[in-house]
Amino acid sequence: MIVDNLAQKFHDGDVCRGIVSDVANFGVFVDLGGCTGFANITEVSWVKFTQVSEVMCVGQEVVAVVIGVDSDREQVLLSFKALREDPLKEFARERFGKVFTGSVVECAPIGAFVSLTGGIHGLLPRPALLDDGVNLQVGDKVSVVVAGVNLDRRQVLLSLAGNLA
Repeated sequence: MIVDNLAQKFHDGDVCRGIVSDVANFGVFVDLGGCTGFANITEVSWVKFTQVSEVMCVGQEVVAVVIGVDSDREQVLLSFKALREDPLKEFARERFGKVFTGSVVECAPIGAFVSLTGGIHGLLPRPALLDDGVNLQVGDKVSVVVAGVNLDRRQVLLSLAGNLA
């Protein structure tokens, strides 16, 4: 029974080392020396990325935390980000209420997403833009204030800080 062996060898919270054996759009497979580990895309990094290959590559040596054993797939479930401090916590502590100049990275029906610092993006809600008569496009620079941070939902709410930069 491979699953029983995995459950005996790997326990939640254990730190292990391995080599990335495959990078997929849904996560990362890791050779743990005789068994396979898997980190879902949500456990790869705190920093927002478009494709996993931006932050992981085949052959890369990695260290991860065991977060479970998937008996159906006979895999050890891993988290890379569990070993790192959530950068949003420091951002909230240091940057809440501060003015930033950022670039619009996406325009959506709910508003404009603005890249701030360290891979953190915030939402400038559409009603705030409409009230001020601002029409932003991807690539525009804008001065914003960090008006709110929700750590549980990993959201940053922005408001306009004045004129476009």
